[in-house]
Amino acid sequence: MSTLKLYKGADFIDFFIRKGKEGEYWDFKQEWHERIEDLIKDIICFSNTVHNEDCYLIFGISDNLEIVGMRKNRRKQADIIDAISKLHFAGDNYPKVEVDTILYDNIELDVLIIYNTDKTPIYLKNHYGRMKAGCIYVRNGDRNTQNDGNADIDEIENLWKKRLGLTKSHLDYIYDRLENKLEWVENDNYFYNIYRPEYTLQKEYDEIDRPIDEFYSYAMTNESTAFGLLNIYYNYTKLKSYQIVELDARRLSIPTPTPGFIYRDIFQHNFYSYRYYIVNDNKYRLLNFLYDESNPEQNHALRCLQNVVLLYISNEERIQFENYAMENIKDIEKQLQETEDYHYIKTETNKKTQVYKERLRVGIILNKLLKSWRNIT
Repeated sequence: MSTLKLYKGADFIDFFIRKGKEGEYWDFKQEWHERIEDLIKDIICFSNTVHNEDCYLIFGISDNLEIVGMRKNRRKQADIIDAISKLHFAGDNYPKVEVDTILYDNIELDVLIIYNTDKTPIYLKNHYGRMKAGCIYVRNGDRNTQNDGNADIDEIENLWKKRLGLTKSHLDYIYDRLENKLEWVENDNYFYNIYRPEYTLQKEYDEIDRPIDEFYSYAMTNESTAFGLLNIYYNYTKLKSYQIVELDARRLSIPTPTPGFIYRDIFQHNFYSYRYYIVNDNKYRLLNFLYDESNPEQNHALRCLQNVVLLYISNEERIQFENYAMENIKDIEKQLQETEDYHYIKTETNKKTQVYKERLRVGIILNKLLKSWRNIT
């Protein structure tokens, strides 16, 4: 997930305005293109980028970066998609776009999103407008390929490398391929990619079944818990390892959530401990890969976990929320004193039981606070 998707509304516009100029994945326009052919050329150029960001055409901003809005006719998403669909692209690889409108200081700005694709290069089979059939038009820095030109051989080579997954590390390539579970075959505790069998994921467990658990184990129907490792391999080279936890008597196998802390004083001596995931990081991509949403037992176990474990949109959101929670620490402490959630759990010792109850309750309280905080920010 691109970090840019974390910005909303005016913050999204401010992000680009602060850059002070146009760039490789964004451009400013005061008005929409008069000719649809020129707009589609811009779309093709922004589709042909080696980076992995979505690209943006922002309408209603003048050349000197003033927010002025649009005075001429605006284009609709349906009309743009219809125009693209009538063209003939090589390999039937069409650009994917979306139009959004943002209100900035009561001025409407249109944003055309050109979604990132690995199917590069994208080019036309027939002449269109001033573009030539078979020519490859790219975005390089803040400039597009000229109508009567063609991309440099190095640019074209890099676009093909992007399609073949050669612009990424082995690890990044594996993370991307995890999004399509149909590409992977599971055999016991082992996964391999059907197109690239040298890419594998292997679960590893202690030979001795140790009686270890975590506080969130007691949010499950069955607190029986096991821990292991998920190792990611390219051929025989181990690229990365993640600790995994098997919850609810091994019904749900996922990467362990990350520890977080809400400090209770400025000296950071006292704190509440909790756990979280971040939506746009690789650990959460692995969670989605291992989790079977069609399995009712796994659905139930994950819902129980999400009651006491937080899910952030980004690391930036985590930092901001933790600061907000520390500012409201008195309210958190008050709720802790009043709640009776998970009063029934029992562990091997009274001390451990009290610690686990507190962490379970902190998870519930922080989840509620996170929801209300998002509504006011």
